[in-house]
Amino acid sequence: MGMLRAISHVLAAFVSNASEFKRRWKEPATGDGFPRRWEGQWISESNGHHGALRCILAQRSPTEFAATFHAVYAGILRVCYTVPLRGQRAGDALKLEGDTDLGRLAGGTYHYSGEATGRMFRCAYQCKYDYGAFEMFPVSS
Repeated sequence: MGMLRAISHVLAAFVSNASEFKRRWKEPATGDGFPRRWEGQWISESNGHHGALRCILAQRSPTEFAATFHAVYAGILRVCYTVPLRGQRAGDALKLEGDTDLGRLAGGTYHYSGEATGRMFRCAYQCKYDYGAFEMFPVSS
């Protein structure tokens, strides 16, 4: 079953839209005072897999955000996807939580829960087959 999941991650990489992410990554940051671009890494606590991770965090309304991720898997595969997040400010932190269905091949529905400050974006994730966390830092213009 582990080999089937590995193959599914390869297939997911072929259908993701990395070129759109790269275009958006180059756009200037918005003026809301909160970091828009983030960079760091993700790590699976269930199997030890890890990789580079970038994120574009966009505010859609006072309580709705969209996190578009560009993740590297197995050192060579790049996968892009967007997660809708509910956000609530708590002092200098932004508490974020949300779910997204990345499709059966990628593990189904993922749940995200974490927080971002002006200096760090930490979040835990879990799905049917995997769980882990990511930590990212703001990227200046």
